[in-house]
Amino acid sequence: SLATQGDGTLTLYPNPNNSEQLFISLTEVGADVNTVSVDIYDLMGKRVTARTIAVADGFVNSAMDVHAIASGMYMVNITVGEKTYTERLVIQR
Repeated sequence: SLATQGDGTLTLYPNPNNSEQLFISLTEVGADVNTVSVDIYDLMGKRVTARTIAVADGFVNSAMDVHAIASGMYMVNITVGEKTYTERLVIQR
């Protein structure tokens, strides 16, 4: 899945996910941003996991373990400074 806001592009893959590793790629993060926050919510609005990821050279390339998350649809919110990217995530087993 792909979300664009401003100049940066967010990619979450694989999506649908088999509940192993979720790879997160974000381009063109501002020079003043050192970390991004990743929050995954179920469709009832309950946060099921949260993580902070370091920014390296204006990019985020990271893997996140999602094996503890049950099958279903989720919303992934990634906060980068003042911007928030939101993307759907499907976990399938």
